[in-house]
Amino acid sequence: MADNAKVENAPKTSWLEGLKAEFGKIIWPAKEQLAKQTAAVIVVSVVVGLMITILDTFIQYGIDFLVNL
Repeated sequence: MADNAKVENAPKTSWLEGLKAEFGKIIWPAKEQLAKQTAAVIVVSVVVGLMITILDTFIQYGIDFLVNL
């Protein structure tokens, strides 16, 4: 209950001013770091996609084998 009172008594600021203040706090990564992280995400996504495809294929063949018994 006391927390609500503090929020209600806080000075009201413009939403846009608050947004600008928050954007000022952001630490943007360097281009090299961003490129490395992007490459890592793409590589991991492709590897996981291939693993899911292979697993799905084996499961499908297994189900087809059991159905045709």
